[in-house]
Amino acid sequence: MQQARMTRRRIVTAAAVALAVTLGPLTALPAVATTTAATEGEAPQAAVLPLRSDARFSGGGPTGFLAYRVVDGKAVFEWTRYETGVTTTLPPGSYAVGRGTDIVRKSNGAVQSLYDMATGADPVVIDTSVLGEGYTTLGTAGSTLVAKKPNTAGGQDLHLVTKPQDTVLGRQVTGLPADAVITRVDIDSPDAALVLYSATVDGTAKSRAAVVDIKAGTVVAEYDAPQVTAYSDTALSATHLAWVETSSLSSNIALAIVTVRRDTGTTERIPLSRAQDVAVDFLGDWLTYGQRGGYDAWVRNPLHALTARSLTTGATVKLLDDFAGPFSGPAGTQMVRGGTLANGEGVYRISAGTDGALVTELVASTGIPTALTAVSENVPTVIDLDRDPVPVSTTWTVSRSRGGVRLELTHQQTGKKTTLEGRTGDAPSTKIVQWDGTFGWGDNILPAPNGAYTWRMTTHPSNGIGPTEKTGTFTVTRKAVPHDFNDNGTPDLLVREYSGQLSLYNTKTPYDAWSAGPAEPLGTGWNIYDRLVSPGNVAGTPHADIVARDKTGALWLYPGTGRTLAPRVRIGTGWQIYDRITGGSDLTGDGKPDLLATDMTGALWLYPGTGNTNAPLGARKQIGTGWGIYNQITATDNIAGAPAGDLVARDKDGNLWQYLGKGDGTLAPRTKIGSGWNTYTGLTGFGDADHDGRPDLVANDIQGNPYLHKGTGNWRAPFQAPIRLYHYGPGGWDPTMF
Repeated sequence: MQQARMTRRRIVTAAAVALAVTLGPLTALPAVATTTAATEGEAPQAAVLPLRSDARFSGGGPTGFLAYRVVDGKAVFEWTRYETGVTTTLPPGSYAVGRGTDIVRKSNGAVQSLYDMATGADPVVIDTSVLGEGYTTLGTAGSTLVAKKPNTAGGQDLHLVTKPQDTVLGRQVTGLPADAVITRVDIDSPDAALVLYSATVDGTAKSRAAVVDIKAGTVVAEYDAPQVTAYSDTALSATHLAWVETSSLSSNIALAIVTVRRDTGTTERIPLSRAQDVAVDFLGDWLTYGQRGGYDAWVRNPLHALTARSLTTGATVKLLDDFAGPFSGPAGTQMVRGGTLANGEGVYRISAGTDGALVTELVASTGIPTALTAVSENVPTVIDLDRDPVPVSTTWTVSRSRGGVRLELTHQQTGKKTTLEGRTGDAPSTKIVQWDGTFGWGDNILPAPNGAYTWRMTTHPSNGIGPTEKTGTFTVTRKAVPHDFNDNGTPDLLVREYSGQLSLYNTKTPYDAWSAGPAEPLGTGWNIYDRLVSPGNVAGTPHADIVARDKTGALWLYPGTGRTLAPRVRIGTGWQIYDRITGGSDLTGDGKPDLLATDMTGALWLYPGTGNTNAPLGARKQIGTGWGIYNQITATDNIAGAPAGDLVARDKDGNLWQYLGKGDGTLAPRTKIGSGWNTYTGLTGFGDADHDGRPDLVANDIQGNPYLHKGTGNWRAPFQAPIRLYHYGPGGWDPTMF
């Protein structure tokens, strides 16, 4: 229990100090230079140690670990003590640490210098050339050099070189065939090594694995090991040995891990898939394995994790989410450079607890997250789609470049969602997500509604390790526009189906490219009305409303809410005297849309809009006579480009006439602006469908097909030629559009 509490304390401490601690100045020491992570006068840091983000781990011993970083193109090696945090910079050169010891070896050709970092004593310098030429040092077993040397039989011998009492001594390891070609040597401890070699055995060429007792200087066991190469990592324990099978002599593609019980020779083969550069090791009754380099990988692979497999039950447990290797550490432990989602990248110590379970402890932290996290973000809190150019960009800086981001936007009121993929910006770690202010895809791309949104950004690491997410909110805003019933900044078509259902269809471009839909239902039972008008915001709110007359002559107002329609309110009676009703143009010049109606005698009446929700229409005023010649009148807003709203009327011969509003509640004399308009059954003043600042006209034929006449702003020719809009279903029926 004491050990478990200490582990947790150290992990928590890492998060607090890893980014804050820096290395101090160099000071002279015998044979080496030292820096310290603790400020002078303070107690040394004994918890999780800081590790530079550019440091590469080389191995660990009982009292510290070896790492290096590249400075000006050269490797600078440093030894850091666990208990004090003191970092010792080694003299220039290349170093390796012997497993299970604090002895690091500096290699310079035939000259090997052994530094005991536990004692700080002067290095032991061993020049193998005094024994003759041809020695190649492979590693150290404690203070013993392990080297190979060609022999006269065409093979290679294994030698153990020491320097007791200042005399260089060499011993040849016995038990290897004379023609053995040594492929690889892995030193498990100061006492044992595992040698891979190829040789002729009983007249047959074989690849074998030999266990060498360092003290005795002899091979104590051998096993056939086919499909092993210099890329095949090996492991050795008191009870087992293991190696990695590869696909060919020149490949590090791993096919399987082979384990062998040393007492019985029982072999187990663990197949691997999509594996390369696989490392193996033993820790108590566990085999640990995985594919090195997961942090920087471009593809997902479950082998990126350092995994432990029980040698007794076959059960597996994940130790690290990624690791770089190598395995090292004093007896009964492993020291591994890697990372976990919980505690980030650093050096971890893995050991077996008293109950046999494995314990993973963070020893030194780089402060870099293992997960692909967002370091910074730039997301607007308000997006004004009238002002801000689209696409609108959100920018994310992530903790590493190999990966991407995905952004999900949700409109809070309707629940509508859209998901956007990011792209890489100027810097590899900068990800940009752009939004064009629409929802949907393919044939159903629609403007996004105004209002509050939530966003959820999810990182997608290339290696599959540690996707993370962040959330937030923003608001989309635009000014209200006529004929917009769902608050998305564009006018909508309202259609009463034969069934009596009222449907809203969003406009979208390009026109005539696909069928309209899906519709947003606004209610049923609308067949009780014989006149339907969409006059704009007569109720005084920013949103468009509907005015309907029932068959008794009662006039009803349905206030728009921007999403749905509020319950109806009766705003008049006796309207059965009118045969035509329209609205949407401001004829009085007060900024409020007005209602117009023609009675059975042909008189034209103006009902000025008040903007008062309780009494939206003022007292009527007659503004014309002789309007009985028209079978359609439509308020169009200011199609002529003047400040006041205008009106168009169609006579029985299909001629279209324009009446320009003068801004005082009256109309200028009529002007003929077209003929042949009797092909249409309905005309609707639609607002600005194409966002060019000029109101447009929508007309539908007897088959229910709508056509858009874009406004020109020229009173002499206020409309362009028709553009087919969308298909609303099978032909031969005539829905009511308004």
